[in-house]
Amino acid sequence: MKAENAMAEGDENPHQRKAGEGGGEPTDPSLGIEYHLPATVLATVLSRLDLRSLCSAAATCRSLRACASHTLSFLPSFHLLDIAPTLDLLRPLLPPNPYLRSLRLDCCRLDDSSVGYLARPSLHELCLHNCENLSGRLLTTVGTKCRDLR
Repeated sequence: MKAENAMAEGDENPHQRKAGEGGGEPTDPSLGIEYHLPATVLATVLSRLDLRSLCSAAATCRSLRACASHTLSFLPSFHLLDIAPTLDLLRPLLPPNPYLRSLRLDCCRLDDSSVGYLARPSLHELCLHNCENLSGRLLTTVGTKCRDLR
């Protein structure tokens, strides 16, 4: 009865604290992290993580996955030598990124179909390990597209 009277008197959502009780922040656990932190703050935090930590954060929830995906499109370096990704794993990790300067990968699970993801015009450094499944086509494409390699 008391709760009904409170609602009848115009009290706010029962999931919402009053201003004197914690600043009016919602206590509803179904609200995502983006409700509590602005996207720019999330992007700043994620941009300071190494690649492994960024991927781990992306695996936790949809909000962080979306923000991590956005962050990947601005990383200046992408170094993934701990695992050998397949092309299916590499596609979402290497979105179009005009800021990518350094790429280091273990290529033992990649073939010539991945050449488009590896040869980027913005690259200054390209370090590929275990390239036995890649043909000379990669060298031709890299020479054509990656004019700024050192």
